[in-house]
Amino acid sequence: MNTFQFIFPENLVEALGWTILHVLWQATLIAIFTGLSLLALRNKSAQVRYWVANAALLSILVAAIITFGQYYEANPTYLDLGEAGSLSNQISQPNNLAQQDAISPGATGFYIWDKQSVADYFNQHLPLIVLLWLLGMAVLMLRLLGNIGYVYYLKNHMNFPTEDFWTEMLSKLVSKSGIDKTIHLVESALVRTPIVVGYLKPVIMFPIGMINRLDPSEAEAIFAHELAHILRHDYLVNLFQSLLETLFYFHPAVWWISAQVRHEREIAADDLAVGLTGNSIEYAKALVLIQDMAFMPVSPSLAFAGTRKKELLLRVQNILRIKSPKNIAMEKIIGALTILLVLLGLGYAQSMDKLPGIENLSSLINIGDGRSGVWEGKIENEQVCMTLSSRSFNSQWMNGSCFSKSEFSALPTQEGEFTLSREAGLITFKGKFENNEGYGRFKFEGNQSFAEWLSQQGLDDVNDDMLLHLFFANFGKEYVQFLKEAGYDNIDGGELQNLAIHEITPAKITEFQQVVAQLHGGKPDIEEMITLQIHEIDKDFVDQMSKTGFKDLSLDDIMNAKIHEIDPAYVKQCYEMGFADLSFDEVLNFKIHEITPQYLAELKKAGLSSLSADDIVNMSIHEVSASTIAEFKKMGFEDISNDDIINFNIHEVTPAIVAEFKKMGFEDMSVDDLVNFSIHDISPATVDGFRKMGFTDLSTDDVVNLSIHEVNPETVMEFRKMGFTDLSVDDMVNLSIHEVDADFLAQIKKAGFSDKLSNDDIVNMRIHDVSPERVMEFRKLGFKNISADEAVNLQIHDVTPGFIEKMRSKGFKDLDLDEYINLKIQYGEKIN
Repeated sequence: MNTFQFIFPENLVEALGWTILHVLWQATLIAIFTGLSLLALRNKSAQVRYWVANAALLSILVAAIITFGQYYEANPTYLDLGEAGSLSNQISQPNNLAQQDAISPGATGFYIWDKQSVADYFNQHLPLIVLLWLLGMAVLMLRLLGNIGYVYYLKNHMNFPTEDFWTEMLSKLVSKSGIDKTIHLVESALVRTPIVVGYLKPVIMFPIGMINRLDPSEAEAIFAHELAHILRHDYLVNLFQSLLETLFYFHPAVWWISAQVRHEREIAADDLAVGLTGNSIEYAKALVLIQDMAFMPVSPSLAFAGTRKKELLLRVQNILRIKSPKNIAMEKIIGALTILLVLLGLGYAQSMDKLPGIENLSSLINIGDGRSGVWEGKIENEQVCMTLSSRSFNSQWMNGSCFSKSEFSALPTQEGEFTLSREAGLITFKGKFENNEGYGRFKFEGNQSFAEWLSQQGLDDVNDDMLLHLFFANFGKEYVQFLKEAGYDNIDGGELQNLAIHEITPAKITEFQQVVAQLHGGKPDIEEMITLQIHEIDKDFVDQMSKTGFKDLSLDDIMNAKIHEIDPAYVKQCYEMGFADLSFDEVLNFKIHEITPQYLAELKKAGLSSLSADDIVNMSIHEVSASTIAEFKKMGFEDISNDDIINFNIHEVTPAIVAEFKKMGFEDMSVDDLVNFSIHDISPATVDGFRKMGFTDLSTDDVVNLSIHEVNPETVMEFRKMGFTDLSVDDMVNLSIHEVDADFLAQIKKAGFSDKLSNDDIVNMRIHDVSPERVMEFRKLGFKNISADEAVNLQIHDVTPGFIEKMRSKGFKDLDLDEYINLKIQYGEKIN
């Protein structure tokens, strides 16, 4: 320890040692205060909580600097830990009688250290404390410097520029965000998750090949998140944070506060990024998708996805504004799993829809102008299996193919170029192989002399797009000449390209010609061959189907058989079910609707007989089960027909519903009654409602009529309040048919029809549009006791109050209503 004290001044060692000891309680108090503050601010924005956590880290540093300064200036020999006053009270006082004894026996027999002894103990061991701190800090500082160096290495090694499509998308987002820095976008062979590195010249890095597998909206979400970090200067704050973690690595409180800073930083960046993109759902899906690909990022870099599932859950909850369950632990677990599973499922399903397969060339459908991109490869024995992907403004594609190792120029183990040449063109690769795995970029150039030769053969639309397809299929002049010899003299460029896309080789063409000749003679056209290839129909399968006994099978029949997996074994199964004369279409129907011998046996066991092929298919379509049939038979439907069973299933008539109706007194309901009830949405609750209206003796026809005409309890109650207490079902139906409602009755009453009106009177008045207002006008003319019949007659003959006034002015006074009606009938408008 003397050597250590010789290297470092004693006052420096003591100041550092006491600073480390004081940081223990200072950082603890700051962490407690920070925890309480974050709890109080839980409903505030993430940005507020972020700066509170950062302020806590800064406070620890400031407290340590102040403590170090005070001790370094005072140069104390020991500290009285019990004093909170000036430093002069903490300097050693050897002659102080109050602190003479280092150890005094306690009342219980144990020895108790006094404050002076504690201070002396720490003073004695300060060099050891400082040495241990320096060793730990040195290790972590080396790690930090190594990480910073690695970030510099990432920026300058194995990076490839992305396609213009992505660069332009990023530029638009940069312009929208207001960032005035030049931001580079690259694909890196050295990272495993999208990150942003650098501050003055920031670079957004994607793992090589990843960006082309993303939907534009997902890539935009990642861009927005990384731009949010740049906009918020998070790179510098992260470096400062890493430095503090290195200085105070020994204190758990510092690591806890630092974790809060990182968490709130990501939440705040998410909030800003969602504001830039305006699509929280797509952003959350991108977060989950990238999390699945993420590895632990280096500390000075800022990765898009978090490194823990819990952090991911919290971020997704914040993005989608989902409140965490707070009731019980199980609810929290269920909530977490639900969010993760839904988002993972959506992300997986969407990615599966978007990513072309790489098993064969059928994935390479629309290349457009994307003839450059990124590659990943693996050397397997004498083959090199490569995945090429490209993204341009007009297209996105991915292709996986295996090539013979001998086709390549030398495969580099250091970064360099190598080529793959075929008759249709040349692919130049840039990158390297390491441990039999490689990565980099590629560019395809079509062979123009081959293109000219194709044009001379009468092929149109020869371009680099077609040449790239021919390149992957390895189709050249020999292939085109074979086509002509096989009788395809008039093939055009589009057909040749489609043959290449689906890898229809000369051997396949020969086989397809044999298949079509066997089916209907002649030779297949290009479209038919592509169809056969897509459905993987070969001569062996056609030979199998020919043994089933079906004659004159068409190409469509063969395709349907292949799609629905019809083979001789299934046809034999159909025969064994008792259907020896089925046509191919009927067998196809059986297969589509999953008709099995077991299903047919169950139907027969349930009592159904004389089943035709159509009956069985219909039973399957409508999910008729043998157990349901048995239940209906137990309920009294012994002679239920096949059509009745199907009708029950179509209209969702179940044994349980029938049982409820029987309990309500409908013992003799027929199949038609039950189907009618279902058609008109009549449930046991509906019948119960009608009975509560007072209609206790209801037939099935009554129930249907009430339901059809929308008679409801409210209407019945209103009629009864107005004095119509003896309304029958027919009355209610009649009133409903003619749209007589409570409002109309109220107007009639108001018009002065005080005598009890019959239902027929009310209906007649409604039919003839008797207006209560006009009736009131007649009463004003002196006709006080107008009956319902008179009101209807007046309306029928168009006798208006105006007509009566006009007649009175002409001398026809003191007439009753019937006389005015007769006058109107006899003379009409002739009376002037």
